[in-house]
Amino acid sequence: MKKTLAAVLIGVSLTQALSGCAALAVGGLAVGGLSILDRRATGAQADDQVIELQVVNNITTYLHNQYPVNVYNNVKVISYNRAVLLVGVVADQAAKDTAERIARSQLAVNRVYNHITIGEERSMNVAQDVWMTSKIRTMLLNPKGYNPNHVKVTTFNGVTYAQGVLTPEEQAAINQQISTTLGVQKLVTLYETFVPTVQTQ
Repeated sequence: MKKTLAAVLIGVSLTQALSGCAALAVGGLAVGGLSILDRRATGAQADDQVIELQVVNNITTYLHNQYPVNVYNNVKVISYNRAVLLVGVVADQAAKDTAERIARSQLAVNRVYNHITIGEERSMNVAQDVWMTSKIRTMLLNPKGYNPNHVKVTTFNGVTYAQGVLTPEEQAAINQQISTTLGVQKLVTLYETFVPTVQTQ
């Protein structure tokens, strides 16, 4: 018998939630797995790790229970400052919409960017995507007017997505750096604008 969506949303184990506290910070001093150079609050950093685990688990469970094994569905979840990016390929609009509802159902999630596409399995080059993401991250380690700890980059099916909490000037500098990286086909930016606090004496 197929599980209902409500049942799927409940099915997240405590072990998976706790495992979200593993270190994910790359570049920058990390304490307990969280970067102190990050503009996100410590709570948001921890939430992002758990959100990714919970949402991808719930979406995967739903797709597994609702679609035959020969139907291709592949969804990747990236959370930054409680903003969730969904990318991947699913069989139909119902699967895409349900994936978004599952993401929005998480209490800590503030917004969802649904970039899932609909269709049959495509000849996606996973190795190429991983290589491109790694290449861009390496390029960003040579900062020109920004801190690389303030941006998160992922590539899926040739499209590069950039998330971060950045000033307009930093956004422009990072866009320039990414878009001029050899091999980048398309850049989608999902930034939040950072306004520095003005200290008064």
